[in-house]
Amino acid sequence: MEYVVEQSTKFKQEFATRRKRQILLVVPILAAMLAFTLFEDKAAQTVMGIPMAVMGPVFAVLVVGAIGYSFVNWRCPACRAYLGKRLGPQFCARCGVALQ
Repeated sequence: MEYVVEQSTKFKQEFATRRKRQILLVVPILAAMLAFTLFEDKAAQTVMGIPMAVMGPVFAVLVVGAIGYSFVNWRCPACRAYLGKRLGPQFCARCGVALQ
């Protein structure tokens, strides 16, 4: 489908916003992983003084939530198709709209 210039510009801006959110999504996951490695007390089985039995499920929920958010966020602004694993696709594989 052919889009007018205004629509193409809007799609590119929306893709840039989605890409930025996708990159920012990594920050809390990396922070949690860093906290797990730096503040883990293996002898007491705690992370930052919190038992591993609590922190493990909290981290798992964080990761599942991030994956769910990513699945909803990482879609083509034109046709809403999932954009796949690549962080910088040039165009949508389904509808062919230019994303960058």
